[in-house]
Amino acid sequence: MEMMETTYLFALSIIITVTCVEPAFSCTYSRNRKHQLVVHCENQGFKSVPRNLSRDIQELILSNNLINILKNNSFINYSNLEILSLSKNKISDIQEDAFAGLNSLKVLKVNDNLINITILPHDVFRHLIGLIVLDISRNKKQLNESSQFIYPDTTFSRLERLQNLSIDLFMFPVFGRGFIKLQNLNALNFDKCYLRNSSGFKLLNATFENFSSNLQQLYISGCRHFFQMEYGLLEHFPNLKVLDLSESYVHLYQALRILHPYQDKNMSVINFHHITDSSINGNDFPCAVVITVALMKYLRTICIEALDLSKTGIVDYHQNSLFSFKYPECFTTFIISANKLPSTTADHYIEVITFAKNAKNMKVYDFSYLTSTADHPNLAYLNVYDPEAFYHFSKGALKIEVHPQIQFFLPSSIEFLRFSYTLDLLHSASITCANTSLKYLDVSFSVNRKFPDLTNDCGKQLEYLDVSGIPVTEVTLPSVTLPKLYTLKMTNARIDQAVLKGKQWIEFTAPEIRNVDISFNNLWSLDISTFLGQPHITHLNMSNNLFRTIPTFVTRLKKLESLDLSGNLITSIDSQLRLWMHEMTLSNRSLLLNFDNNAFICSCDTLDFLLWFAQTKVTFFNGDTYNCTIHDKQAVLREVIQNTKEYFSNCKSTIWLHVGIVLVASTFCILIPIIVIYNYRWMIILTIYRKVRRAVEKDLHENYMYDAYVSYEDRSVAWIKKFLLPKIEGEWGLKVCLHDRDILPGNLTADAKAESIQKSRHFVFIITEQFTEGKWGRFEIERAVYEKYTTNLRKIIVILQNIQVQDIPEEIVKISNDVCFIEMPLHENEIYDKRDSQSKWLKLKALCYLN
Repeated sequence: MEMMETTYLFALSIIITVTCVEPAFSCTYSRNRKHQLVVHCENQGFKSVPRNLSRDIQELILSNNLINILKNNSFINYSNLEILSLSKNKISDIQEDAFAGLNSLKVLKVNDNLINITILPHDVFRHLIGLIVLDISRNKKQLNESSQFIYPDTTFSRLERLQNLSIDLFMFPVFGRGFIKLQNLNALNFDKCYLRNSSGFKLLNATFENFSSNLQQLYISGCRHFFQMEYGLLEHFPNLKVLDLSESYVHLYQALRILHPYQDKNMSVINFHHITDSSINGNDFPCAVVITVALMKYLRTICIEALDLSKTGIVDYHQNSLFSFKYPECFTTFIISANKLPSTTADHYIEVITFAKNAKNMKVYDFSYLTSTADHPNLAYLNVYDPEAFYHFSKGALKIEVHPQIQFFLPSSIEFLRFSYTLDLLHSASITCANTSLKYLDVSFSVNRKFPDLTNDCGKQLEYLDVSGIPVTEVTLPSVTLPKLYTLKMTNARIDQAVLKGKQWIEFTAPEIRNVDISFNNLWSLDISTFLGQPHITHLNMSNNLFRTIPTFVTRLKKLESLDLSGNLITSIDSQLRLWMHEMTLSNRSLLLNFDNNAFICSCDTLDFLLWFAQTKVTFFNGDTYNCTIHDKQAVLREVIQNTKEYFSNCKSTIWLHVGIVLVASTFCILIPIIVIYNYRWMIILTIYRKVRRAVEKDLHENYMYDAYVSYEDRSVAWIKKFLLPKIEGEWGLKVCLHDRDILPGNLTADAKAESIQKSRHFVFIITEQFTEGKWGRFEIERAVYEKYTTNLRKIIVILQNIQVQDIPEEIVKISNDVCFIEMPLHENEIYDKRDSQSKWLKLKALCYLN
């Protein structure tokens, strides 16, 4: 009995120990750039600050945990800490001595918690005597928005060395006299903003009177409701270098008005991105902004390094206003995208040209999206603080002639030039470069009379080129080497038209090119030599085209890392391409392939591809979601492969059936007398060719309902019934489509005709003098030309009946190089040479049989 009681007590003690001890969490250690010891404890489910970490750590990351209270002496063991991140916890209570021992702490982040800063203990920050950066933004919201919000100035006054403060901005803010002690404060960031134009609210002149006049950076961004600001709001910050009102709906009129303290002073950044919104529209603050000389009174006098006026609602500007800066040479970055600036008058051009010429130190110039912003739902904006992040670069004069009397000069310092989605209705432009530093050029989807001509020097430093949305027939690119070009984008550039016409669409050589994007170009094939001059391509995007097979030239790209062929018509991957992919994996090269949204077919003919797909080590993007067509239904490719026995059990019997047919046919052919073969040689050749063609078309999934669509006018009806149909359908066994016979009554529409033409292998025109006077003559010619060049229409055959050459319809003449002509009489009594008549029928038969 005593033994059982002892065992029970021992088990109970183990249960209590396991229940009460905090679960073991896993933190990892690393070294930062300064070789300081960093401990990563984020996303570990901590409910309190761990006490068992190394005492030598200098950075502690405890973000994304479940801590709800910071108790006294929580960090007493970590006196060497310089950086502490407690972001995104559930902290609602911080005890007075929670930060005891952190005398060396320089950075504290307690943002995105549940802290009510008005009830913080007065001395909660007294231990943080060396704190430089404090982020206490995105915490508990204001309870009563109609009353004053008193910021705890006594609490913050302890942080006399603080240089960077991030905090929320509430309605009716009051910053008490305790903030005067923050004389080292350099940056004030209102990261979360709750201001709105209600209850008579206005951001008053006295709002910031207790802050240090040494402040250099002020961020009031993200206020998504309109509010008003008094004229002298910024008078307390005479030394301000960065003013950021981006995404705060204060309206451009107000923003320009409060700049008066900075006349003839230097500023690093003025960021007014999207400060005018369509939700603001009144007599005093209209959503359509017209810039006047009076509005630019203050801004034009400031020496600004970077100015962002993107999406500010500007629709027009008066002369000597928007681009009339007193110190244009100060600019390095100028962004004015996503407005509706007029660009159709010489006066506007002259102002822009004059500004660009005088801004001799400009590096980044963004003049994009100046048509209706509603047409561009996915606008790409530059970051005014880090423009290079937009185009991912690691690290001379430019003259544009827009008008015979106008020359557009850009400084030789320019590196980034973007004219995407702009509208130019004046004359064509000629870009001449000398000593240019241009790295990034984007003229995509611009509407010009003619694409600008580029001289050879323009590409010497070019690393990124985007000419998307401009037909390649209008793009004039120099046939020279672009030695530093890294990325080329030519989407929606109608490359298919150049391929159809046999024109060379990529003439330049770019030995360092890595990324090429030619998606959305209606391409169905590409010449094997297309990219041979660019051997180092690593990323090739040919998605959303019309490829039925993978172009074989990709096997020549030995350094390819990703190939995007999604959104095409590929039915399978042949053995040659599979071998190339296998060799790429054996050479330890990582190749990512994207074949999503293609027309894969699961059948006996593609079984070898399916088995390879199941075993290959090649990486397919979204490979588990690929679909294929099997028995006229869509199925998941992986599921079909896993059940090959069920789906393809009859493949072997089909193979033997094919073998038997071939053997029987071969035996039969051997027994045919040679004389019979000779007498009927043409008929045999045409018959065999037709069978082979049908087999090929079946494999390519090209199913035709008709062998030919016949277009005619009423005078030819009798000849068709008496001569044409008996020959084509009676003797030759072909099937033709006649609109009077084969299109159902009531369906004689353009759509019905177009559908029948699309289902026909060939197109036969019977042309008489009155052909084009018929109701459908010209329509059928245009439709035939369209189907010939875009789909699988094999031949256009024209039978001329009693018509002179000069009377042939002009539409037929234009395509005469792609048309087969046969002359036949309309009436039987006009036949003078029967041998000649037979040869013409034989020619028609050969044309109908052969592709």
